Amino acid sequence: MKLKHLALCLGMAASFSATAQIKYRDTEKKPTLVPYDSSIAFQHLTPDIAQLTLVGQEITFLKLNPRRSVRNKEDTLLDNLKMKAVVEVPYKSVLKGGHFYTPYKAIENKTFMIVDYDRRNLEGTSTLIFTLRDEDRKLLLYQVPEDNLSNTPVIINGNYEWLKRQYVGRKLHLRKENKKTENVLDNNKEITLTNGDVYSCTDIAVIFAGKQKYGQPFLIVKNSENQELAIGVGKKNEYTTGPLIEEFEF
Repeated sequence: MKLKHLALCLGMAASFSATAQIKYRDTEKKPTLVPYDSSIAFQHLTPDIAQLTLVGQEITFLKLNPRRSVRNKEDTLLDNLKMKAVVEVPYKSVLKGGHFYTPYKAIENKTFMIVDYDRRNLEGTSTLIFTLRDEDRKLLLYQVPEDNLSNTPVIINGNYEWLKRQYVGRKLHLRKENKKTENVLDNNKEITLTNGDVYSCTDIAVIFAGKQKYGQPFLIVKNSENQELAIGVGKKNEYTTGPLIEEFEF
């Protein structure tokens, strides 16, 4: 009986071993994810960035432009800024008109750490969902529709430091022919940038340009005549006035 039992066990083991050798292939091609690096601004996050590589980054909500024309709607965040709780309540909520809302002033110029990041389809819209933690360890959700990234009043602190390392102390040249543009440091007066001039970057600063809702980061540069001007570090749909960094080279 013992020999029969042993033979049966060996047969079962061989059977299980054979089953374990079967290989499976998934035909769905998944995108190759890349880790986040500090050269990427918040407004330029793409689907191929590995979600959890943003965890640990600190972000700051930029100040409202005091010269903006509308002062009500953008001062509140009811739908996309909420406490992470069983019942969703806006972060640092205020009761007004029978509704709770978050005044933008509660987060303006305030820094939070990203402790989780996810990308979901909400009501047919691809949405980035950030779980943030403030200095008091209070958690909140910040939801950003992917097609609205360029308008978000957020800067990643690591990206701001990268801009300083990348440009401050460097000399820039206009890539192509002379360009007429506006100098946001001089009441948006018209200025002509020349191809033969050298522009030295002296600083990075957030500037309230025109009547945009929020401040934006710019390179502060000086031309050969020691005149200061500002260069936007994003794309045309983000910066409505002044020259852009893509128009220059080292």
